[in-house]
Amino acid sequence: MKSIVMTRRATWVWTVMCLLALTGCQSQAPDGYQGYLEADYAYIAAPVAGRLTELPLPRGAAVVTGATLFAVDGELQQQQLLQAQSQVRQAQAQRDDLGSGRRPEEIRVIAAQVREARSALDLAERELKRISELRARGLTSADALDQANAAQAQAQARVASVLAQQRSAELAGRPDVIAAADAAVEAAQAALGQVQWSVDQTRIRALQDGRIEDTLFQLGEWVPAGAPVLKLLPASGPFIRFFVPMNELAQWSPGQSVAISCSACTSELTATVSFIAASPEYTPPVIFSESRSEDLVYRVEARFDSPAPLAPGLPVVVTRRP
Repeated sequence: MKSIVMTRRATWVWTVMCLLALTGCQSQAPDGYQGYLEADYAYIAAPVAGRLTELPLPRGAAVVTGATLFAVDGELQQQQLLQAQSQVRQAQAQRDDLGSGRRPEEIRVIAAQVREARSALDLAERELKRISELRARGLTSADALDQANAAQAQAQARVASVLAQQRSAELAGRPDVIAAADAAVEAAQAALGQVQWSVDQTRIRALQDGRIEDTLFQLGEWVPAGAPVLKLLPASGPFIRFFVPMNELAQWSPGQSVAISCSACTSELTATVSFIAASPEYTPPVIFSESRSEDLVYRVEARFDSPAPLAPGLPVVVTRRP
């Protein structure tokens, strides 16, 4: 009987020790967090529509900054450019014409009219003098003197008129007319700039290094304005996405350093936590396992400290660094 009691006590003690051991194991921090690589792809599009005429780089090709990614047919934009350039030249010519006055040929014609008017005035003045002397001696009538005075006055008015025309021809346009012409030139140049921008957008160049992940159109296809043509993975590469249980969230903060390991990693990589979600979510199926069965987790993202040549979607293990 005594041996049976001792056996029961030993069994109970062993059970309690196992439960304590299991409880202690569950309270320990995990060795690592399951995660995977994700990427911020750049979808490259042209803001103008056209037929795809150039696609020099295939899928998987490396891209350097400034390289041509693709080009669309810009015939319409080229015609619009020629029209806008002609409108700029027309507006500028009209402005120059206002600033330079009449043409030299027109000025020479007016100068000849001035000489003719002065000659007529000189003749009228001599005739008036002769008629005045004859009238003083009573050899002509008063009507003849009146006619001579009228002819002399008419000749003086003619000289004054052509002289005014000559001064006007040598002057530039009125200030308000010149200001309007200047505004027309600026408007034409602005329109030319817009068309030139459209022409430039028919050939798209890379703004950063990277790799072409996919081509979404084929040569000869019509590409609507704003439709992505290429899917580009930037040179910075993918980032790490993993999930932290709710009761362990306090151990994480942005800027924290982590170690990354995976089956394809030749050596341990390092990354820095860049984002922690503000609200929890249910454990994604790709992360759920028997050893980690929490319902609610927080999404955490980390960026590699240096570019890593790894493919998005690759599973990784994340551990905190001391």
